[in-house]
Amino acid sequence: MPRVREALERLGKSGIAFLGSLILYFALYFSGHGVLAFLTLLAMIVLAIILSVRALRFTRRHLLWSVRNRLLLVYGLMGALPILLLFVLIGLSAWGLTNEVAIYLASTALDRRLDPINGVIDSLSRMPPAQRSEAAAEMQIAFRRGFPDIAFYIDDEDGSRRYPPTSPPLDMPAGWKDANGLLVWNGRFYGWAHRVRGNARVTALAPLSNEFVEGLVPNLGVITLFEPSEHSDRPLATAGSLSAVDNGSPGNPDYDFSNRRRARVPPAMGFFDFQVFLPSTIPSYHLDTPNRTFNCYLRVHSRTSAVLATFFSKAEFVRGYLSTLFIALVVLFLLVELVAVIIGISLSRRLTGAVHQLYEGTRRVLLGDFRHRIPARADDQLGELGQSFNQMTANLERLFAVEKEKERLQTELEIAREVQYQLYPRSAAPTRGLRLTAQCDPARMVSGDYYDYQETAGGKLAFAIGDVAGKGISAALLMATLQAALRAQISGEAPKIDASQVVSKLNQQIYAHTSPEKYATFFFAMFDQESRKLTYTNAGHLSPLLFRNGSVVPLDSNGTVVGAFPFSQYNESSLSLTAGDLLVCYTDGITEPENAYGEMFGEQRLIELVQKHAHDGDEEIIRIVLDAVRSWTGTPELQDDMTLLLAREAA
Repeated sequence: MPRVREALERLGKSGIAFLGSLILYFALYFSGHGVLAFLTLLAMIVLAIILSVRALRFTRRHLLWSVRNRLLLVYGLMGALPILLLFVLIGLSAWGLTNEVAIYLASTALDRRLDPINGVIDSLSRMPPAQRSEAAAEMQIAFRRGFPDIAFYIDDEDGSRRYPPTSPPLDMPAGWKDANGLLVWNGRFYGWAHRVRGNARVTALAPLSNEFVEGLVPNLGVITLFEPSEHSDRPLATAGSLSAVDNGSPGNPDYDFSNRRRARVPPAMGFFDFQVFLPSTIPSYHLDTPNRTFNCYLRVHSRTSAVLATFFSKAEFVRGYLSTLFIALVVLFLLVELVAVIIGISLSRRLTGAVHQLYEGTRRVLLGDFRHRIPARADDQLGELGQSFNQMTANLERLFAVEKEKERLQTELEIAREVQYQLYPRSAAPTRGLRLTAQCDPARMVSGDYYDYQETAGGKLAFAIGDVAGKGISAALLMATLQAALRAQISGEAPKIDASQVVSKLNQQIYAHTSPEKYATFFFAMFDQESRKLTYTNAGHLSPLLFRNGSVVPLDSNGTVVGAFPFSQYNESSLSLTAGDLLVCYTDGITEPENAYGEMFGEQRLIELVQKHAHDGDEEIIRIVLDAVRSWTGTPELQDDMTLLLAREAA
């Protein structure tokens, strides 16, 4: 009695009323009081809705508040529902793919059967007019097996002819160009080909019967070719010849294909051997509309097993074991899901306890209490998680300070990188008989490598490349100083600029405004388009390489580095460039990176690489060289800044 009373209290008044209504309904129904039973049923429906709302509220307040119960619900949603959706997705994808394969088999078979017609017409169109008649008659006989009713139409300087002579006349509108494929004429499908050679027109028409279309792929199923009409989609493939066909034959467009389609669909090989029947559009021509295609439909009514049997060489195995394999996979997935649910339930108590402790701890941290610690056992990962939480709270304040400092430095580096990027030439180099292409890949956020080009007041093209000692911010600052000093000298109004004097003044300015240990290698050159003469000064930089007619000539070195000594003397050299010359300027980030065995990439490898690709585009050469250096080091991080500048004689 106490248990019954407890159960009644849990049901409540609405639950007791529902049970009473249920008993009364059955009593009235079996006693023949239909009207009263119906009214009782309506009352039961109202009470059932009330009980459902109460059940949902109880579940939300009591059952789903617990993390363990929510985890059990999640296990169900993450286990059963995804597997069900996965099977549905796999099934729909397999069905759609099978349908496309069936269409592909039929369409390729149709193209393969119609290709000979196009080839024959192409041959006829190229023959002399005197030979076309005899050749057309012979070809009509040769095609008798595949297309017994094929007809050839020839209209040239010898007149209009058709083979066989009993073929109906072909009244083609003017304006037709070369065409081949499918043709719709008088409500029927034809395979056709049409060629225009001067004043001659050669055409072939082969009627496509229903038997021809359905026999494109044996044992595949019912293959139908049809075109939409105003009333219905009806098959237009016709049997017989170009003459009229009896309405009772399958060639008639009004012939009923429904019984034949059901009879020809392959039988099911299992429960999952579904039918495929979606049509696909293919282009066709209308005789009265020159050079315009219309959509007709090719439909294959078949089954999955028949498509697989046609497409795969071992289709018997696939058809015989497809259902068994699918069922085995279903059972395997269900077993795995059952084991996962059992393991999840067994671990839920331990997991939910740890989650509750972490919840309390995070609430304290949210309020700013970084001294809070949670009890943790070190016998499993959850215990280590608790210890990690305690360590996190101890280090969190310090980490916040470090993170803020890091963000500040990162922001400054980004600004420095953007500023340095603005220092590089923003536009393409002016082409004064010399095409310049350059790229710099920094090893860090900012680079110590430098390149620049500018047109001088005297109409010459000046360009430079340099390498500042060191990396990072200090090297980038010296690079900016170098760039500013150079542009200040070559941007004046002086019509004549001496390369050696430019480098000498640059050396004095760098030495005067930087610390003694700061210096840079520097190469500066000017090109005169009229004389094709290149004048340069190389201040301790790696010698640029001149590639000319398969040979390589290193340029001279005219002095020491800039910025190291105040009274360094610099000379200048000159050479004449000819068509096809390629000058390669580079920094030590190209030749000095080492591989895992301590071997440098080296100048010789650079020479061989450029010689091999000397006739490629300049951007492509730069990409190949930079990729080769990265591959040589074998690490994604660069060992040094890599800069490459190419100057090609653009005669």
